[in-house]
Amino acid sequence: MTEDLWSLLRSTYKVQRMGDDLRLSDAAGTTTPEQEREYRLHRATLAQRHLAAAAATGSDPEEARQDAELTASLLWKHDTLHGSHRGPLPATHPDWKASNLADYVRQEAEAAGLEPR
Repeated sequence: MTEDLWSLLRSTYKVQRMGDDLRLSDAAGTTTPEQEREYRLHRATLAQRHLAAAAATGSDPEEARQDAELTASLLWKHDTLHGSHRGPLPATHPDWKASNLADYVRQEAEAAGLEPR
């Protein structure tokens, strides 16, 4: 297995743990918008990476594309609602459309120091 695939696997595990932590926090009623955003950002970034690696991992490219679009939209909606962007263009900027939300994810991932690939 290549280092890129190992990195993808490690990132997938990290996001799964973040999701588990978020569910526990939700059950306890302690979830913050920042915690939810952090999960949504990592999840959207991971979905972009899975889409880019769909052929190498044997994943269904259509499912990967749909997941990447959905998670990008969820991050963008969260940031629109909470004003929680970190990149140069806020989520409310008119340049962001449903057709380019992958670029929004990349902007936010880069601002957070994540691998947006």
